[in-house]
Amino acid sequence: MSVQINRTSISRAMASLTGVLLTALVMSNCGYADQPFAFTKSNCDSACDSLGGHECVYDWSGPYVGLHSAWSFLDPQSEALNHVQNSSNGFAGGIHGGINRQKGHAVFGVEMDYTLTDLDNVSPCFNPAYNCAASSNWNASVRGRLGFAYDRFLFFGTAGYAFADYHGYTQLVATATKFADDATLTGGTYGGGIEYAVSRNLRLRSEYRFSNFSEETLNYDRGYTVSPNIQSVNFGATVAF
Repeated sequence: MSVQINRTSISRAMASLTGVLLTALVMSNCGYADQPFAFTKSNCDSACDSLGGHECVYDWSGPYVGLHSAWSFLDPQSEALNHVQNSSNGFAGGIHGGINRQKGHAVFGVEMDYTLTDLDNVSPCFNPAYNCAASSNWNASVRGRLGFAYDRFLFFGTAGYAFADYHGYTQLVATATKFADDATLTGGTYGGGIEYAVSRNLRLRSEYRFSNFSEETLNYDRGYTVSPNIQSVNFGATVAF
């Protein structure tokens, strides 16, 4: 049931912003990006027009919002040898938004994201009388970003705080009795990527992120300690304002 809800939610989120992305394409100017921003225009000088007609080829300053899809990996990292929780991977999708400020080649800012995931695995425990399960349905982060702008390309690193839900259980196979527990995980996240400004309003991105969460003790048939991590390879489209 949770998988169906995730996929439906992802589809609805992407459909709702498709119109925004298409509108941005129609309104875009594939020349210089000297559009006004909601905040004071930066002293961008990374690719200036020698005639002084424009400050630069592209100014990354200002707010933005977008959609991303990803392939994600969950590693439960159980600390008990008899508690086998295998890794899982699957499709993910979500939304992101933030604000940039540019000074010369340097671009810095803050970004937030929320991602729905389809990460779920059920495997035999060390004791074959039991099954062990681990899953995660969403994750989110608040991060700083620091990058280097070259023309319409932005190469960036990112780091900050991450959050995720975590569900698990052990199940006695003979009676199908489940001992379940769940928790909201917190930890750090870091990674990097590249963005390309297709036009004044539309940007495309690719990003890798690693999120490492703190230890959490879950009460199944007894207490088990895990320290999960989630890795993701993201691809997205962003509308800049």
